[in-house]
Amino acid sequence: MTSELPLIALTAPVHSSSYDEAYGADIGRLAALAVAGIEAAGGRALLLDASGANLSANATELVDIGSVDGLLVLGGGDVDPALYGSAGHPSINGVDRRADDLELALIGAARSADRPIFAICRGTQLLNVAFGGTLIEDLGADSFHKDHTPAEDMVEHEVMLVAETRLRGILGSGHATVMSSHHQAVDELGEGLIVSALAEDGIVEAIEVPESENGEWILGVQWHPEETGTPAGQFGALLEAFVQEAVVRREQRTAEAEDLQALRP
Repeated sequence: MTSELPLIALTAPVHSSSYDEAYGADIGRLAALAVAGIEAAGGRALLLDASGANLSANATELVDIGSVDGLLVLGGGDVDPALYGSAGHPSINGVDRRADDLELALIGAARSADRPIFAICRGTQLLNVAFGGTLIEDLGADSFHKDHTPAEDMVEHEVMLVAETRLRGILGSGHATVMSSHHQAVDELGEGLIVSALAEDGIVEAIEVPESENGEWILGVQWHPEETGTPAGQFGALLEAFVQEAVVRREQRTAEAEDLQALRP
């Protein structure tokens, strides 16, 4: 068995031309916090800019060739509504179709290669679309899921965790205080996914593949656990579970490869 730390690919449209300077800087700040979180959880982080700055057209090979042990899809602008069959909404902004296509390809490749997938905010919306689901395109001006002032700071609210889900098992409680900033959310659930957290207004706050379903480890949260101000230990618990799963699956692959080698004449 290898003792090398697991390599986790993190992806976000960090330098998207669809973002203004302030929003781009915030995406970069959150990505840096996620990188630090992965390293604190015992992984090695590889940050990929899905807007294209350091990501080639064959980026899916990073997962297909087996060099990456897990995939973390981070936040960003809105997903192209054409990807889930919508004509769009006036509120939609920050769309980067190149990033959408690359990250959807990475999600597909990670699933094919049996890599664990964790998603945050836009990443969760993209995950739902990857499974054939749709999105609520705007939660409205009265939504408590984001700050509607020009400051656009993160807001704090409660979510309820669904019993007997992977998320509930990781966080160990029936509720959690979260930091969020989103005007869209999961609508029709993608095939094979279940809801693992809800806000008090009924908005889906987390989705996952059930633990008994095909052996996949896939989890997405609509909020930003990497944001400063998140209750202590929440982000660490999520990342430790994710990174540990990456280790377990890599060890399984190594053992299977060694068994096959031993059988060869």
